[in-house]
Amino acid sequence: GGIQGVGPGKSVQKNILPQSSSDFIFAIIIEEYGLIGGLMLLFLYCWLLFRIIIVAQKSDTIFGKLVVLGVGIPIVFQAFINMAVAVELFPVTGQTLPLISSGGTSIWMTCLALGIILSVSAKREELKSKEINEDNPLEILSETL
Repeated sequence: GGIQGVGPGKSVQKNILPQSSSDFIFAIIIEEYGLIGGLMLLFLYCWLLFRIIIVAQKSDTIFGKLVVLGVGIPIVFQAFINMAVAVELFPVTGQTLPLISSGGTSIWMTCLALGIILSVSAKREELKSKEINEDNPLEILSETL
């Protein structure tokens, strides 16, 4: 693929590699988009990990923190394993690349995990807005009427 790659849809290896749309999708991305595309994808997964850690830190309960880390870190870990398999650092494991590969059950479970993370994040915002409303004197006045 080189630095810039051969261009979207111009991959030759997708017809040669087995499971090129699921297990080896990162190799196809590198061929089509080059080193720049591969590093961008790696950066996006690192950014996802960073955001997962931020949501966990801002969670008010220990349970929320553990749930966010427990369902978020395996997504990023699975992505790093898939990338390592695609560049032949690890043996072939059959792991799909989260949010990109065409794996059926994998995309459902990844979306479910991200939904749980967003739920914990939204719960914190809900509690924060409830605390603000409790201190509002107009809200107290309307309750007495």
